Amino acid sequence: MTLAERKREALEKYKSAKAHYLETLSQSDWLAFCEAKRTCMLLGVRI
Repeated sequence: MTLAERKREALEKYKSAKAHYLETLSQSDWLAFCEAKRTCMLLGVRI
């Protein structure tokens, strides 16, 4: 998997996790959202 593919996948997961968290506002969804954001930051994805 190339870096560009990993970045695209990480951004998709971030957007999905954010939308899901905003719907439910649960703690487990917040943790998933933070983890997705962290992954994006580590890969250098601009959010």
